[in-house]
Amino acid sequence: MHGIIFGMQQYFTNEELELNQLLKLDENTVHHITNVLRKKDGYIFRMVDKSNKCYLCKLEDFMARVISVVEEDHELDIDVTIVLSLIKNDKFELALQKLTELGVKRIVPYVANRSVIKIKDEKHKLERFRKIVKEASEQSHRDIIPEITSPATIRDLEKYLSKYNYVAYEKHNGSMLPFSEIDNSVTIIIGPEGGFELSEVESFEKMGFECCSLGKRILRAETAAMFVMANITGVFDK
Repeated sequence: MHGIIFGMQQYFTNEELELNQLLKLDENTVHHITNVLRKKDGYIFRMVDKSNKCYLCKLEDFMARVISVVEEDHELDIDVTIVLSLIKNDKFELALQKLTELGVKRIVPYVANRSVIKIKDEKHKLERFRKIVKEASEQSHRDIIPEITSPATIRDLEKYLSKYNYVAYEKHNGSMLPFSEIDNSVTIIIGPEGGFELSEVESFEKMGFECCSLGKRILRAETAAMFVMANITGVFDK
């Protein structure tokens, strides 16, 4: 039964669910079930409510009948914030998707000094970012949808500090990020295509971020973000 549950389509609702409730589905969910998946009454799917509880639901006249609770935990035992510098749109969106699949808790788009991408229509862009993250959360059966903050400048980053704080800096010759030594919460800053300016790194350090290496090779920004998240997941997803 576990494998069947795991393979089911999942959706999120802002409502709080209870057994035997009949929930009115939003238009996007109805469209996806009936037109994309081509499912009919009786179709069983997962629904996560606003309290992050997962339920099995049955399609009933374009509504969801709540039929049972799903007792699973798909979240990491650590809160991970990735401060991801703005990079080319397709690469940034790929990183959003994969970070979500790997268990990130929050993503902060960062306007670095060398970011080649500048967000003009912030509202529209954030809607797109959040749609990508929501769909990735559904696909990977997350219990939550990771937070996507408004684009941040260097002055904003102090409010995203965690118990452990690092900046991946390609010119740093010191130790690797100590994945197995962190716990509770961590914030990691990933640079843009052109890397960080020295003044930025100095500002990060004054805030409490520690420079670290990600290995012997120079990684693309999106690769660095996924590398960091995958290693954290490897330690805590047990």
